[in-house]
Amino acid sequence: MLTFILIGVVIGFLTYMTFMKFFSKSRNLPPGPKPRPIFGNDILFKKDPKGYLELTKLAETYGDVYTLYCGTTVIIIVNGYDAIHEAFVKKADVFTDRPQLFVPLVGVSRGTGLTYNSGQPWKTLRRFTLQTLRDFGVGKKSLEEKIQEEIAVVMETLVSSNGKPVRMKPCLLSAATNIICSVMFGERFQYDEDRFTQLTGVLEEIFKLNAPFAKENFFSITRWFPSGRQLISKRRAAIEKVKSYLSRTITEHRKTFDSNNIRDFIDLYLQVCEDKSDPDIYTESNIYKIIVDLFLAGGETTGTSLDWCLLYMIAYPDVQAQCQAELDQVIGKGRPVGLADRGTLPYLEATLLEVQRIGNTLTFSLPHVAKHTSELRGYTIPKDAIIIANLYSAHIDPKYWDTPHKFSPERFLNDNGSLKRRDGFVPFSLGPRLCIGEPLARMELFLFFTNLLQKFQFSTPPNSPKPSMEGIQALTLTPLPYDLVAHPR
Repeated sequence: MLTFILIGVVIGFLTYMTFMKFFSKSRNLPPGPKPRPIFGNDILFKKDPKGYLELTKLAETYGDVYTLYCGTTVIIIVNGYDAIHEAFVKKADVFTDRPQLFVPLVGVSRGTGLTYNSGQPWKTLRRFTLQTLRDFGVGKKSLEEKIQEEIAVVMETLVSSNGKPVRMKPCLLSAATNIICSVMFGERFQYDEDRFTQLTGVLEEIFKLNAPFAKENFFSITRWFPSGRQLISKRRAAIEKVKSYLSRTITEHRKTFDSNNIRDFIDLYLQVCEDKSDPDIYTESNIYKIIVDLFLAGGETTGTSLDWCLLYMIAYPDVQAQCQAELDQVIGKGRPVGLADRGTLPYLEATLLEVQRIGNTLTFSLPHVAKHTSELRGYTIPKDAIIIANLYSAHIDPKYWDTPHKFSPERFLNDNGSLKRRDGFVPFSLGPRLCIGEPLARMELFLFFTNLLQKFQFSTPPNSPKPSMEGIQALTLTPLPYDLVAHPR
């Protein structure tokens, strides 16, 4: 018995020494908090709605580039605008690819679609998707009309509230998702239509269930634990619902497909598939995954950003009043605000930019991976290390922002009152992996924000405390639920 105990102690000691050697600083990795053997750094697995603040605080101790571990997987957290720009722009050839670590748990084939694809397939599909979005109206009058249609529905919701407290987040999410539907499927849905509510519900569920640092993504044994089996079961069920929905939609499109009458994204994809120019890339699996990627990129994030916009307007009524005074002077109330009005409302546009900066809908970039061993900020970044940019840290970087925690639209204005661009502003990330939905999101944010402020005065419900400005961290940073009151102007 003593012999077995001694053997166990020796094995345990050798295992510990192996991990300590692996975690040794001799490899010139960026510094970081000491990990636990086998498991890595506990901070990555905490279910903390303010976890982004704790990860940002680590940079004060370890610098703008530091190392964490998920098991033995090296995670490099990049903080501050300069370091993020160096990694994702100057060294994009090294740090642009995606890791495949998370993909099997999302319920789709490895390397499909846009989000977790890499190399030439990703470049081909991204180029195709960007061109398709332009073809179907991003930045053009045709899509602007569809956005205005959704704005009208949101306004009806506000009018029907009759000055009573209302929670706008669900309506804003439905509006943003419906705009994606019009591009993808060539049709919009009623917000209470069963088919639509099922789609938005399951997409929101997918967003919540695929947290990148879930232990199931790194430790396969945990997938056999009851909690792990339950999580994976939920993920698969959600994905199957979307697959079933999209399969029916694609089948319907195939039955009525006319190459001389391309109606929407699916039609265009089917046309490309018919050409068979690249059958390994233009597959039905990629149709499905690109659509899911665009829904997640353009629906949840835009709806959440609009929710932040309304929250800041009721929290800062003086800013709201100044935005509305500019609207009244430049546009008046006789017509809706259109895309052609961009550039004529500098204070309002500065306010929108400041909400994006301080609201931080995306606190972290999606994970990148080192294509080969390289250097970043004087440290060695090993091949296959995962690189994640702390976008929140860029938006509070004192090098670029005075009093960064203060809400101040004026920081985006020149001395003459015109709008100015600011380095350090990265709400859609940086580099080749810049969010593909950025042009559409900018259209939606401008049109929704301006038209809602033109028609309504937003405030906190009577006798209610000032709403919290803190967010809840998941894949996005969302405001705590709050009610508002809307009165027609």
